[in-house]
Amino acid sequence: MFWHTWNFRQKPSGIWRRLLRLPIMLFRWHLGFLMGDRLLLLTHLGRTSGRQYQTVIEVVEHDPVSRAYYVCSGTGPNADWYRNIQAHPPASVQVGNRRWLPRQRFLSQEEAAERFARYETKHRRMAGVLLRSMGNSYDGTDQGRIDMMAEMPMVAFSEDAAPE
Repeated sequence: MFWHTWNFRQKPSGIWRRLLRLPIMLFRWHLGFLMGDRLLLLTHLGRTSGRQYQTVIEVVEHDPVSRAYYVCSGTGPNADWYRNIQAHPPASVQVGNRRWLPRQRFLSQEEAAERFARYETKHRRMAGVLLRSMGNSYDGTDQGRIDMMAEMPMVAFSEDAAPE
């Protein structure tokens, strides 16, 4: 598979960038339902430019009780989208064809590790591919997973606000 050769800590370019932007186009064309609740479209403001950006992020976990979607910055705490939401709250979140103004919460390493452990159990193969592709690994212990989450921070976006 070609994604094994890509370093996800670098900004994508060329055909890889176009391929990664395809889900954004599907959301814009009102075809977000094709991705179910596995992908989330985050609309955020640039921390210095104030310009609006959109980023598609894989959902690590969805809690239907709290109506929260948990996402992970797999490329680290310096990912542009992650730094942008630290500076400005998100403009919107969309899952499927539902869009809303979310409330965000940054998770502790311990809570992020618990949620990532559930993701690993549910999506064992994909978790392994993603960890290898992103250059992340750990020794398989609970403490190792907690330590790893310092480089893969998580955010919860809840649907407390009224949908748009």
